[in-house]
Amino acid sequence: MSKILLVEDNEMNRDMLTRRLERKGYEVVIAGDEQKALAAGCDDYDTKPIDLPRLLGKIEALLSSA
Repeated sequence: MSKILLVEDNEMNRDMLTRRLERKGYEVVIAGDEQKALAAGCDDYDTKPIDLPRLLGKIEALLSSA
């Protein structure tokens, strides 16, 4: 199972996106701001507003190149 680091300060958005990603089979970990996430080794990030097809496309592209 692939792990996704979710950086979201809005609780309602965080919960909704976590549920949607988990339904797609990803393990979701919640964290701090964008700079800290990139410094911790994240490969990419996406910005609001969330476009789920765009986000899933980025995830799949990163996983296929790994």
